[in-house]
Amino acid sequence: MCKKMEMTSEEIVRYFYFTLFVVICSLCDGCGALKEMKINVPEAALSGDTVTLACDYNLEEVALYSIKWYWNDEEFYRFVPKESPPFRAFTVTFADFNVDISNSGSTRVTLRNISREMTGDYKCEVSADAPRFHTDIQSAHMIVIDAPRTNPTLDIEPLESAIKIEIGKTLRAECSAPGPGGAHLSPNITWFLNDKQIIPDEVTKMYPAQYQLNKALNVKLSKSKIEIKTGKSHFKNGVLKLKCQASLFSIWKNSVDRTIKEDSPLSAPVLGSTSSQSHTDQVIEIITSSAKRSHHTRYLYIICSLGSLLYSR
Repeated sequence: MCKKMEMTSEEIVRYFYFTLFVVICSLCDGCGALKEMKINVPEAALSGDTVTLACDYNLEEVALYSIKWYWNDEEFYRFVPKESPPFRAFTVTFADFNVDISNSGSTRVTLRNISREMTGDYKCEVSADAPRFHTDIQSAHMIVIDAPRTNPTLDIEPLESAIKIEIGKTLRAECSAPGPGGAHLSPNITWFLNDKQIIPDEVTKMYPAQYQLNKALNVKLSKSKIEIKTGKSHFKNGVLKLKCQASLFSIWKNSVDRTIKEDSPLSAPVLGSTSSQSHTDQVIEIITSSAKRSHHTRYLYIICSLGSLLYSR
């Protein structure tokens, strides 16, 4: 037979507090844990730039154990407050990371002279100290590109419209913008008229952008076409300014513009003006004089003919 287990009053008190501790811990599993973690990595950056990657978090009352930064799962920076020195930088495969230790710490890491090869996923791992050792990790992608070497171009059709155009005529333009080498990214194209962004309407037609891959240069080309039926409101002091702007993310932009003059037709001369009337009178006088001379010549010819006929008889 099994004997009934009896507990002393001291054991009962210990069991009560132990059970209470387990219940509190289960209800407050996140107490003192890592909270509000957020990673801030630039979406894109240019080769040669300096970028700072940030990692914000809230450990509440718990001390920090370590911060670790990874690029494509390879660790390149570590910060451990209990170590001396607390920071360490590591080499990685296929990329040359230049960590600026003086501008790096427990919440950020700064990279100098970045290159296109450093495109990839960046991860921040935060670990709390004892007794819980809670760990959280977040990641973000960053792309590094070279700035395009060629500026955008703007062509006006027809060619004579590149200088001037009559109001009411349709202005046609095409903008071409090459992207960065090796990245196969195509720039965004934005149109401006007199420094104001163009929004398509009943007199402005914007065609969908086209993209072409130039295999020889290993770049992707963006092309955009626009048609504007010109009106008086399009000209300021007789001049229309059309601009094409190419951009990549928020890190690069370049533009080209053309100035087109208003071509006003010449007005016809007013017949009632003094100079015009004087000119007309001179023409009439010349015609009348010529007519008189022609009439006298005809009479003289008849007289000479009669005289010759009489003399022959």
